[in-house]
Amino acid sequence: MATQPFFLSVSDHSRFCLYHPPEPAGRASRGAIVYIHPFAEEMNFSRRMAALQSRALAAQGYAVLQIDLLGCGDSAGDFAEASWSAWVADVIEAIRWLRVRHPEGALTLWGLRAGCLLAAEAAREVDAPVDFLFWQPVLSGEAHWRQFRRLAVAARALEDSNDACEHAPERVAENTPLIEIAGYGISPALIAGLSASHLALPANTRRVSCIEVSTWQVADENNANLPALLPPLSPALSPALAAAVAAWREQGVSVRCAVVPGAAFWQIAEAEDCPALRAATMQLLTEGSDDDA
Repeated sequence: MATQPFFLSVSDHSRFCLYHPPEPAGRASRGAIVYIHPFAEEMNFSRRMAALQSRALAAQGYAVLQIDLLGCGDSAGDFAEASWSAWVADVIEAIRWLRVRHPEGALTLWGLRAGCLLAAEAAREVDAPVDFLFWQPVLSGEAHWRQFRRLAVAARALEDSNDACEHAPERVAENTPLIEIAGYGISPALIAGLSASHLALPANTRRVSCIEVSTWQVADENNANLPALLPPLSPALSPALAAAVAAWREQGVSVRCAVVPGAAFWQIAEAEDCPALRAATMQLLTEGSDDDA
């Protein structure tokens, strides 16, 4: 069944959504999955990968909903109007919409990068067990915001001398409290909410599937025919995520992880497909479903 675009009414704005019904048509879904996109330009760069994965999940019998948050993509409103709490509310409305239509099976919140932070916060408002699918999760909203702020310095460097931009502040639009970075007007409410967020699992977490993309593995594969000067590196989670996973497991949460080769598609315009990521996603979710059978 074809993907269905529509607008979801949330508060005084509409949110653009893509609904991927489970296949074959008319069957009960294996579960309901809500995709939460990353922050700012990372959303645009990752659209293709999100669409490919959503269609693949639907083909395996999952009901998938993609939502453009307030001021993002094709949704109403301006990015400058967005706040962290408004985005969390958007995710909650998306969950409600999908769950009314597909109450069967597990509910999975699938986040990419900062979308993982929003997924965890929205799940606290869900009165049911929640599974998570984390792609390249951001663990600290404060650290993520600091990285994004560096774009202002890089942009100023193209306009001013190196000395003038060494410690360039964010560009503030005249007569407004907004901070303008990389073409995005960002409200203080959004900055505060993002900065205060960290990836802590709520009490209703049932299972976590977590996948990181490794450019090191790509380099290793590209040089497979060269003489081995050093032993090959084993795929491993980044140290920060490995520590988070260990803490989640200590809480009694079932966590499955994978590291796959690929480019950082969320940072690259027109990035190539990452089939290993899509395959690992299907494997982890399917294994989880088989365990519940």
